[in-house]
Amino acid sequence: MKDKMKRKIMIIDDHPIIHDGLRTLLSTEPDLQVADSAMSSSEAIKLLARSVPDLAIIDLSLGDTDGTTLIKQIHMDYEQLPILVYTMSEERLYAERVANAGAQGYVMKTSSPKELKKAIRAVLDGKPFFNPDILERIRQKRSGAENNTNSLLDVLSDREMSIFNLLGQGLNSAEIGARLNISPNTVDTHRINMKNKLGLPSGRALIELAHDVIRNGMIMD
Repeated sequence: MKDKMKRKIMIIDDHPIIHDGLRTLLSTEPDLQVADSAMSSSEAIKLLARSVPDLAIIDLSLGDTDGTTLIKQIHMDYEQLPILVYTMSEERLYAERVANAGAQGYVMKTSSPKELKKAIRAVLDGKPFFNPDILERIRQKRSGAENNTNSLLDVLSDREMSIFNLLGQGLNSAEIGARLNISPNTVDTHRINMKNKLGLPSGRALIELAHDVIRNGMIMD
């Protein structure tokens, strides 16, 4: 009977240690339980077709697809399912993007367990959980209060944004391809497209911009 009263959570992350860690962390909570876990987006879609939890916790780095793409699909198919992003990717780069995709909250994996539990309960209760400054920006954009504050990076697709993030962390095309389960040639094609979209003169300029954004938090308007 007690388990039936607990709110069910699905973990979608391609690192087994995250599954084990979250199960352990939430096992002592009287109102929460990890009911399902998936290592990929395809596995998550199959599990959701069988049973819809009360909350999905999703990483943005998944081997078979971009996490933002999965969020869009889940939000389209299960509109009432709350989604919390739990990732190493910087919130300042992704929060608005995932919010527009359908996520209700964002927590960095560097956050404390207390902060994660707070985020889980907030999103389960229908409250957004983002950095206050970012949340205000999201609200202003949705209300039409901001008309000229789109980031230059908004022109990038979800896949390109993933590659941009990894470039900023110092990975080369081969390493990015292995991380995202795509070929180095595909990564190189995306890099060329990103350079052109951003109006940059060279591939080196793209890498330098990515480094500046990741290291210094520079968001260009």
